[in-house]
Amino acid sequence: MANTFSIDTNKEPCPMIQNLANTLLQQAVLLSASDVHLIPFEQKYRILLRISGRLQFFTFLPLDNGERLLSHLKYRGFMDISETRKPQSGSFQTTIHGNNVSVRLATIPNFRFVESMVIRVFSDQEIALFQKSSIFHKITHHILSLAQNRTGLLLFSGATGSGKTSSMYSLAHSLSLREPLQIITIEDPVERPMPSFLQVQINEKAGLDYADIIRATLRHDPDILVVGEIRDAHTAKMVIRGALTGHLVLSTVHADSTYGVLSRLLELGVDQEELRQCLIGISHQRLCHLYCLFCKGRCHPLCNHLTQKRTALYEFIEKEQINQFFTTTSELEQTNTIKNQMKKGACYGFFSPQ
Repeated sequence: MANTFSIDTNKEPCPMIQNLANTLLQQAVLLSASDVHLIPFEQKYRILLRISGRLQFFTFLPLDNGERLLSHLKYRGFMDISETRKPQSGSFQTTIHGNNVSVRLATIPNFRFVESMVIRVFSDQEIALFQKSSIFHKITHHILSLAQNRTGLLLFSGATGSGKTSSMYSLAHSLSLREPLQIITIEDPVERPMPSFLQVQINEKAGLDYADIIRATLRHDPDILVVGEIRDAHTAKMVIRGALTGHLVLSTVHADSTYGVLSRLLELGVDQEELRQCLIGISHQRLCHLYCLFCKGRCHPLCNHLTQKRTALYEFIEKEQINQFFTTTSELEQTNTIKNQMKKGACYGFFSPQ
């Protein structure tokens, strides 16, 4: 991918680091990049952008300029500038082209204690409606209709970067458009600031983990509780408790399928009967690239033919299939699998026939 801005790679004169940082963030927002990677490479830094799920080479920086850029970003992210031997994380807010942008930083040193950094960029643009998150609207409307009961547990699974958090946010936001709702999110860390949500961040150093904050938020009269991840038995039991006490709880579980989520919860010691009572449904999702007529396949990051370059596909099971699994321990055959949706989408021209 061709560079879209020029950086003087000579050591003298050196561009102002603040301007360099701002320009880099502006380019990330302009190209809809989710992440910016600053990676030490011999005597320079290599800059890569992750656009539509794929890393694209952007440019090189001299090593000293790259180190100064990292120090500047660490300062803005309230990180320890002098510490280069340990991984660190931080965040800050900025404004780009009139839009609020949230920036999350993470550093890790290599064996020579030269730091690399990943910058995650969240543009504060209007969140998309959940109904429009997939090209197959029937399944998104069905999930939305189940969530409108506003009680029970709805779980999302999928690979890292498949959009699980975005799906939960989008679903909660779509429900809140119908009437005012108290929506509380518990995250580690808060990825996307939402003014209409009450967002709480995990702080393990202060002794605040998922389970402790869930317990506190249940006394805060939430209509919808969004829990970033069920990662241990204690958190799983508190999430179940929240769903059984009349709240709508949305959360994620790391599993490779919808039925894999059930197996994972049972491994964590969750009571089977409690799952029967509170589970509304389980979604497994994948982000798929849409076919571009001009690019003859996956749409190039600089092509503006498609306003939306990827779509979410949801594989969903609900109470009937869940209860059948608990009764027989066998998985019911699903017709609306992601694989079948891909084939259907290819017939309609949404996906590459290959």
